[in-house]
Amino acid sequence: MSVITVNPVGKSFDTNEGETILDAALRSGILLKHGCRDGRCGDCRAPATATLPKGAVSYPDGLVLQDSDQSGVTVLCCQAIPHQDLTIDAPEVTEFDGISVQKLVTRVWSKEKISSDVIVMKLMLAPGCDFPYMPGQYVDLTLPNGITRSYSMATNEVESRAIELHIRLLPGGSATPYIFEELDLRRVAHIQGPYGSFYLRESETPIIMLASGTGFAPIKALMEQLISTGNERSVTLYWGGRSSEDLYMQELCLSWVERLPWFNYVPVVSDSIDEWTGRTGYVHQAIVDDFTDLSNHQVYACGAPIVIESARRDLTEKCALPIENFYSDTFI
Repeated sequence: MSVITVNPVGKSFDTNEGETILDAALRSGILLKHGCRDGRCGDCRAPATATLPKGAVSYPDGLVLQDSDQSGVTVLCCQAIPHQDLTIDAPEVTEFDGISVQKLVTRVWSKEKISSDVIVMKLMLAPGCDFPYMPGQYVDLTLPNGITRSYSMATNEVESRAIELHIRLLPGGSATPYIFEELDLRRVAHIQGPYGSFYLRESETPIIMLASGTGFAPIKALMEQLISTGNERSVTLYWGGRSSEDLYMQELCLSWVERLPWFNYVPVVSDSIDEWTGRTGYVHQAIVDDFTDLSNHQVYACGAPIVIESARRDLTEKCALPIENFYSDTFI
C-alpha cells in the first residue's frame, strides 16, 4: 500500500496492491483530472512534486509513455501503479469538491430518434437520488446485456430526475444496435460516474467550441451552463458532420443565435452529398480559416480522436493557441 498526497490542497489517499493512482483516487472520492482512463488521451498526466526515482511507479508493458513519464517528472495517473509514497500536483481537485463517483441503478425513461442514426435517451434516477456532476462529464453505462460504454451527459444538470445521453448507431457493434433495437422503456440500466475533466474553466477570454457528431452532447451541457450563469464571453460553436443530418440539433443552435448576442454558430459538412449550401470540409479547418490568432482564446473540443488530434495540432501550430488552453473530450 502506498500513500498519495495531492498538492496544493494537501489531500491524501491510500492505494491497494496493484491499483492505479487514478482508480485509488476515485475510490477515495478524490477526482483527479482524467479523460479516457486507458492511457491514450493523456489528460490524467500530473507533475510529480519531486522527480520520482526509478521504480517508484510501474506501467503496463507496451504502453507508450512520454519522456517526462519515464524520467519521473510526470505521472500518467490512470496507468501508474505506485510502489512507494509519492506527491503529485493537481490544483484542479478543488474544482470537483462535492462530486464523487457513484454506482446507480436507472430506468430507461425515453428514447427519441432524432436522425436516422442518433437517438436521445433519457435515464431516470431513483427518487431522492442525488447525482451532482460538472457539465461536460460522462458516465459509464452498463446495459442489461452486460456491455459497458461511455456517454457524456447532454444537460447542465439532472433534469426531472433524468440524465440525457446522445447515442449514435454503430452498425455491427455490440452496444448501440442493442440500445436502438432491444432496449425497451423502463428497462434497468446501471451507470457509474461522473468521470472526465472536460468542464468550463473560469476566464474572461473568448471561447471556441468544436464538436463532431454526437460530440455535441457535452458541448450542449456547457452551453446550458453558460446560459444559466448569465455569460457575456464571446462563444463561437463549430459543429461538423458528414452530412447536414449529422447536425441533429441544428434548430437548437439557431435558436441560441437568435437570443444570445454573445453566441455565433458555424455548421460544417464534410461530405456535401445533399443540398447543403453552408461551409464544407473539416470542421477544425474552418476554425483555422477564420482565426489567425487564438493566443487569447480557450478551445473546448469534443469528438472522434482524429478530429481532436488534428484540432490540437493545427490550432496550436497555425493559430498560436496556447496548448494549455485546449480542453478536449475524445470519444474513444
